[in-house]
Amino acid sequence: METIKSYLETMFANMPDTPEVIRAKSELFGMMEDKYNELISEGKSENEAVGTVISEFGNLDELADTLGLNANSHEDSSKTATPDKRILTLDETRHYIRTCSKRSLLIALGVMLCIISPIFPIIGDMVDILIVENIMISLMFVTIAVAVAMFIFASTFLKDYAYIMKHTCVLDYQASQYVQNEKERMKPVYSICLTIGVLLCIVCVIPPIIMDSFNIGILEDISGALVLAICSAGVMLIVFQANAAASYRRLLSLNGITTTSGIYTNTDTDTNINSSKDYKNFEYINPTAASVMSVFWPTVSCLYLCISFLTFEWHVTWIIWLVAALIYNVLKSFLCK
Repeated sequence: METIKSYLETMFANMPDTPEVIRAKSELFGMMEDKYNELISEGKSENEAVGTVISEFGNLDELADTLGLNANSHEDSSKTATPDKRILTLDETRHYIRTCSKRSLLIALGVMLCIISPIFPIIGDMVDILIVENIMISLMFVTIAVAVAMFIFASTFLKDYAYIMKHTCVLDYQASQYVQNEKERMKPVYSICLTIGVLLCIVCVIPPIIMDSFNIGILEDISGALVLAICSAGVMLIVFQANAAASYRRLLSLNGITTTSGIYTNTDTDTNINSSKDYKNFEYINPTAASVMSVFWPTVSCLYLCISFLTFEWHVTWIIWLVAALIYNVLKSFLCK
C-alpha cells in the first residue's frame, strides 16, 4: 500500500489545496485501497495488485467526473505544473542531504583554517629567530591556500544537483517524509553545535584576561593564539550547522504551500515562504560564488571578535560591520544572477 499511497501523493502533488481536492484525494485512495484488497483476496501477488490498481486509477482526467473535480481544479493544476517538472525520489534526496553535509563540513574546516592561520606568525614571534619567523609566515599562507582549495573543492559538490535550483522540482511523498523526519532528528544536533559554537566564541576572551594578569610577555603571545584557536572551533561549528541545516530547508521549500504537496512538507508556512524566496530569488553565477557568500558573515564575525579581543579597541572595531555590509552588497551585485 505504500507504493499506491506514494503514487497517489504524486498524482495530486500540484493540485490546489482546496476542500474539493482533499475530498477527491481521500475518495480515490479509498477506491484504490478497496481494489487492492480485492485483488489480494483473489490470490494476486502484491506487485500484480499494485500494477492493476495504478493502471485503473492512475489517470486523473478520466476520474475527474467520478471524483467531482471541476474545471477550476484542473486549471489551477495546469498553472502550477510545468513541462520540465521533476519529481525528486527518496534516493535523490538522501544523496543530496549526504552531499550537503560533506560540503558543509569541508567549508567549516576551511573557515577554521583561515582563522587559525595567524597562529603561525604568533609562534614565530615568540621564538624570535628570523628563519623560524619566515617559516611560520610561509605556513600561514600555506594554511590559507589549503583553505581556499577546500572552498573551491566544496563548490563542486552540488554540480550534479544544479537541476534542483534551475528547474521546477517537487518531492514525492516518501522523500518529503524522509526529509522532514531527518530534519527533526538532526535538529538537536545542530542546536548543540550552534550553542557550543557561540559559547566558544564568547569564552575565547578568557585566556588573555587570565594570562595578562601575570604580566609575562610570552603569555600574551600564547593568549592571542588561544583566542584564535578557541574562536576558530566555535566558528567551525556555527558554519557547519548553518550550511547543513539549510539543505533541509532548501528541499522542503520545493513543494508549493498552495498545493496538496505542501501539506506534508511545511510545518511552518512563514518559514517556508521565506526559505523559498531565499533559495529561488538569490541565485549565484556559479557554485564557488555561493560557497564564498555562505561563509561571508561567519568570517566577518570571527574577524571582528579576534581583532576586538586582541586590540580591545571596541570603540573602533564596530566599523568592521559597516565595511563588511558594504563589501557584501558589492559582492552580491557581482555574484548574483
